Amino acid sequence: MLTESQANRVWERMVEAEVRSLYFADLANRYTRRKQILTGLSFFLSSGAAATIVAKTPTWVPLLLAVIVALATAYSMAVSLDRYIGGMTKLHYGWNHLAVDYERLWNHWRDDDAERIFEELVKQGMEMSEQATEMPYHEKLIDKWREIVYSRFREDTDLPKKVAAVV
Repeated sequence: MLTESQANRVWERMVEAEVRSLYFADLANRYTRRKQILTGLSFFLSSGAAATIVAKTPTWVPLLLAVIVALATAYSMAVSLDRYIGGMTKLHYGWNHLAVDYERLWNHWRDDDAERIFEELVKQGMEMSEQATEMPYHEKLIDKWREIVYSRFREDTDLPKKVAAVV
């Protein structure tokens, strides 16, 4: 069984896990779109269609297009877009799973094994936070998702009353 303070922390961690889940889903989507644009641009600029279009242009235009393709490819490789996208997708899944587990614990915080489960969930969150340090951090984006999620739960933020009501 959890104390009232621990139950309140379960609620806070559940909401924050949802924020992080949505944040990493959004980041994965943005980086996937970026990779698709770079891949499409590189494919088009290195194709025969682009060569046909620039055939009657000044000699520096094909050279510029070749440089753009090389830079786009180098950027994609140097930044490891595929690795970032995979990592962000895993973090989205992990935080989403953790939010669901916290919600389940929130609904069963008076069970005998609640404290053990809470400790396990905190440990899982710490491990995912460690993995997240390798990912880009966009403060405005996480603030956006925090505002969206917290606005959905604003009615439920008076936790001591909720916990006291079920005691």
